[in-house]
Amino acid sequence: MNKYCLYIICFLSFFNINAQNDDFDIILDSIQRLRKLSKNESLDLDTRLSHAKLASELSYKTKMDSIILLSNERIAYINLLKNNYGGSIKLNHKNLKLAHKINDSLTEAHINSQLAYCHSFLGRENDSAYYYYYKSFDLYKKLNEIENAVWMLNNISSIQNDERDYVASEITSIKAIKLSKWLPQNNEKYVILFSLYNIIGLNSKHQKSYNKAIEYYEKAILINNKLSDDYERNGFTNKNKNYLYVKINLAEAYKEKGNYKKALIVHEELLKYKDLFIKDSLSYAAIVNNKAHTLFLDKNSNTKYIKSLFSQAYKISDSLNASYEITAIGNDMAEFYHAINKKDSALILSKRSYEIGKDIKNYSEVSRALLMLSKLEKGEAGKQYLYAHIKLNDSLLDVERASRNKFARIQYETDTYIDETKRLTTQNILIIVIGLIVVLIFILILIIRIQITKNKILSFESEQQKANEEIYTLMLRQQAKVEEGRLLERHHISEELHDGILNRLLGSRLGLEFLSIDEKDQSKESYSFYINEIRSIEREIRDLSHELKNTQLDPDKDFITILEGYAGKQSNLHTFQYTINQNCKIFWEDINDYLKVNLYRIIQEAIQNVIKHAKANKITINFDLNSNVLHVDVIDNGIGFNTNQKGNGIGLLNIASRTSKLKGTFKVNSKIKEGTTLTIKIPLFKSL
Repeated sequence: MNKYCLYIICFLSFFNINAQNDDFDIILDSIQRLRKLSKNESLDLDTRLSHAKLASELSYKTKMDSIILLSNERIAYINLLKNNYGGSIKLNHKNLKLAHKINDSLTEAHINSQLAYCHSFLGRENDSAYYYYYKSFDLYKKLNEIENAVWMLNNISSIQNDERDYVASEITSIKAIKLSKWLPQNNEKYVILFSLYNIIGLNSKHQKSYNKAIEYYEKAILINNKLSDDYERNGFTNKNKNYLYVKINLAEAYKEKGNYKKALIVHEELLKYKDLFIKDSLSYAAIVNNKAHTLFLDKNSNTKYIKSLFSQAYKISDSLNASYEITAIGNDMAEFYHAINKKDSALILSKRSYEIGKDIKNYSEVSRALLMLSKLEKGEAGKQYLYAHIKLNDSLLDVERASRNKFARIQYETDTYIDETKRLTTQNILIIVIGLIVVLIFILILIIRIQITKNKILSFESEQQKANEEIYTLMLRQQAKVEEGRLLERHHISEELHDGILNRLLGSRLGLEFLSIDEKDQSKESYSFYINEIRSIEREIRDLSHELKNTQLDPDKDFITILEGYAGKQSNLHTFQYTINQNCKIFWEDINDYLKVNLYRIIQEAIQNVIKHAKANKITINFDLNSNVLHVDVIDNGIGFNTNQKGNGIGLLNIASRTSKLKGTFKVNSKIKEGTTLTIKIPLFKSL
């Protein structure tokens, strides 16, 4: 009965597990579908956000941190698109903890960069933005995500520039430029470099290093020209936008340097930009204002024209409610009106610039407005504005110094936090290693005990193995004796052929030659035919005899000497020239006879092929040794042949067979009327 209950419980558990798996798959499919909908740019942001929230709710049911993290990332990103920076920051802090928990460093880096972006736009919290950008940079660099790491340095440099820490900003930009050398040459790299060069130009301009600023602006323009023309975003090509902005900065550098003519040339060029007013009204207003201000500084007498330019720029900015542009253009116009003695207009503009500048915390323009008001207002009021101007400038210097110290402190604290994290990680790793060592020791003791148990069996098997080896050795010796008997028999057959049959044939040939002396011409021809036949038989039997004895080579002579002897004889008989070259020192005495005999046969066969077929008058044989591989080339200047056409002879087949025995390779290169080259490669280590 108990056994049946156990079967029922197992069946129900199995059924429950399968049902749970099915439910999990359904939830996972729903999450993925909702995430996909949240990425659909054709939907409005509110709809996309609702899909992302539903995906997040389902993700919590899975109780899997990685799934929850991916869903929450979508919510945080859509909040960022909706400019809900506070909501994005709050959720990203939760996401950061999850990413750290599952050790997802890449996601940690992405979240830190999003937090930095949110803080930079949320009340200009540049210290927090700097902190998160620096953490993101450190993670990207460790992960070898070079492009993202360079972008983080670019953002840090931009923050340092905003906080008037120009030296540190330039150092950061140069660091990023050096790191970008590892990036591929593509649009993304050019955009990064453009931004970095532009920031260095801005830093240099603020430090009144105008020549350096102009140099880096021009570098930025050259980099921008490398961008693809189709590299487009928001309906207006990045290439054109970048060019426009850097040209505005370049004109400003020329203006502040005092080179008004070049500044005006740049302004005129930009105002010819097609549809500039429609595509980027604020940039158009800035260029018109800058042109008017440059003409004013250049002491252009056409004040009516300058006034019309200022008015046009100011109206455009005012209509767009662009606070920064209203403040800056208002200060420029106040300066102009003060110069042409229209102090009432200048006073109105300066006061408005002062108020708006304070609201947007643009203290450099506030300082300019205060200075102008001190000139416009008389008596005690003017003095108060002047004191306020001086006090503001001093406080700006203090803020600049504080920013430098603040960023240095943030970087130090971040590095300290990273080092502490590394230390804790190392400590955890050490604990894990010690635990693993203890487990390994336990396993080792267990293995040793098992091994001791097996030793008796292995000892018996070892004795049996020794007996088998002795039997095998006896078999090898017996085989050697059989092989020795075969060799003796071959020597015997060779001697019989050479000393018996060959001598008899030689005697017959000499008798026939003697008889042929007294016969008539016709009979002589018949005798000559048979004599030649006997000679042919004699040569074949001699070759067979030497082949059976397997010793064509004289042990007292060097291989090259033997080869030259053979080649010399053939040269005299068949009237061709030969050359034998050794490109390096080859110790033939260290090479075994088996290889040398077969190599000799191969070259012999090659020379015979040249004599029979090639009609050559020159044969070259080259030897070379490279990485323990012997290279042999047999080259003739004969008529050549088509290597693709199959021949009837067996010469090349014999060469192939012998080369294969030596574990080597051979190749024939030949063209009609261009001669033939036979190349043989034999590894010596396999033959020694």
